[in-house]
Amino acid sequence: MVYNSAAELCEGFGYPPVHVKLTIEIIDKRLGPVKAEAEVAIKPVKAKGYLEVLVEELESEHIFADENGSIYGSFGIDQSIQIYDEVLTTIPFEEIMGNENWKETVEESITADKLKEQLGKSLNDYQFSDLSGKYKFRKRCKITEIQFID
Repeated sequence: MVYNSAAELCEGFGYPPVHVKLTIEIIDKRLGPVKAEAEVAIKPVKAKGYLEVLVEELESEHIFADENGSIYGSFGIDQSIQIYDEVLTTIPFEEIMGNENWKETVEESITADKLKEQLGKSLNDYQFSDLSGKYKFRKRCKITEIQFID
């Protein structure tokens, strides 16, 4: 189907969510690889004139690391990574409207390499809480493996 207008695109657009399994390396000697699953959706935003590629849900397995006792030590972690409704990228309507190959345009934005890069940015912006819940901090993260689930 070819979409000829923004209204037509917003009313008729349908692209199934993409489900992926991730292996995340958190740069912290106390932690090994962390497994996570994510659902990525593509949704039209009529008011802004683009499709959003967004993480509807990313949730990791539970992560635990004790505090390191020195004043230069690391905060403890006792939580899962949870990211919801975060926009990874956008696709302008102009790239979709009138384009018979619009699915290719959408699929170019959800390749393994693109998702690795975009989800990696979201993970690096994620704020962990210390064991007391008083302090927030970030950890450098790297996605070492991404696998699409049917």
